[in-house]
Amino acid sequence: MIGLITGTMSADNIPLGPLMIGLSSPTTKPKTLETIEMTTKRFSIGYALLLKKQKSFIQDSLVNLVKSRGIDLVKIDTEKPLVDQGPFDFVLHKLYGEEWRKQLQDYLILNPNAIVVDFPEAIERLHNRFSMLDVVSEIEKLDNDLRDDETASLGIPKQVVVYVPEKLSINETASFGEGLNLKFPVIAKPLVADGSAKSHKMLLVFSNEGFEKLKSPTVVQEFVNHGGVIFKVYVVFRISLLVMNFFVL
Repeated sequence: MIGLITGTMSADNIPLGPLMIGLSSPTTKPKTLETIEMTTKRFSIGYALLLKKQKSFIQDSLVNLVKSRGIDLVKIDTEKPLVDQGPFDFVLHKLYGEEWRKQLQDYLILNPNAIVVDFPEAIERLHNRFSMLDVVSEIEKLDNDLRDDETASLGIPKQVVVYVPEKLSINETASFGEGLNLKFPVIAKPLVADGSAKSHKMLLVFSNEGFEKLKSPTVVQEFVNHGGVIFKVYVVFRISLLVMNFFVL
């Protein structure tokens, strides 16, 4: 017998008596809510985020939603060793540094089935604003489903890493950085992208005097006017989500 319940259900309208769900046969004892609660495994996600990320991401609505689906969000105490906490099925973090990396490694030794997102080695390339764009140029075919009459392409802005900003100058016709021919305005970003506040400090440079305010190492990119819109794509296995954000420099 297959028991099916359609529509919405709340604590007020659950019928009296055992709730029949799942697959059963005349010789199989039906499952009830009580037995399911005893046999269903709950998943524990430990999160270690900066305070700013916690406030924007760990909302009560999210905590309650995942809790209703068998998932517990647990804050990791960064003042204590990670191996003394949990156990977690999943570690979600946005922390960096060698000490934290070592803690993750030690935790996985004791908990080999746990999943860490993202493991430091897997995203090391993304901590460098210059190298993070290299992968785009390595993409030879964007979509296998394109028709013969369709084309697709991805581009990256011209860029160069500057280690001595005070020696840098641009005029209307001069080029630097292996002949990139950058012209004002250009956008200057810290080379390291580690999620810290200073890594998000960017400057729009309109003249040579602006280079005096830069701190090395800096990535100088051609400024591409994107209308203040940024598209972010989140990918989890085969699931992807496109989000459009509005950005003001």
